[in-house]
Parts: sequence; structure tokens; C-alpha cells
Amino acid sequence: MMLALVAELMFWFLWDFVFSYLFYFTGAMLVYVFSLGKINYPLSVTRFLAAPKIRGRSEFDKPFLLGFAFYIGLFVLAVWLS
Repeated sequence: MMLALVAELMFWFLWDFVFSYLFYFTGAMLVYVFSLGKINYPLSVTRFLAAPKIRGRSEFDKPFLLGFAFYIGLFVLAVWLS
């Protein structure tokens, strides 16, 4: 019983990490492309996991939300076209 609980928690932790990084990476790439390279966010996993140096000023939020909105938009477009 306990092993199943631990395995499920590890699965959800890894799944959450994969989706978080996917959304962040997509948003960061969209910002980079649409700003013509003037704005760039770190894309390495170590910088992605590092805590922000100044509390309340996280660089994670904007690219993550943009990437999430991008995939929601793709999903809505796919549903609308089908």
C-alpha cells in the first residue's frame, strides 16, 4: 500500500515537472521569437529549478503563462476545427 502511494506521488511529481518545463520552454521561445531576440529567458533545467534571487520577482511566471495559453489555444483551435 505504501509503495503504491510513493510510486503515485513520484509519477505526479515527474509529470508536473515535465509539463511545467514544457509550458515554460514554449513560452520562453515564443517571447524570444516575437521580440526578435531582444528578450530571452534562461532555458536550462538548472536555471528553471533555481529559486529567484529577489522574492516576488519570479522570471518563471510570464513564460509559463504564455506557454500554457499557447497550448490551450492550440487545443481550442483543434476542437473548433474538428
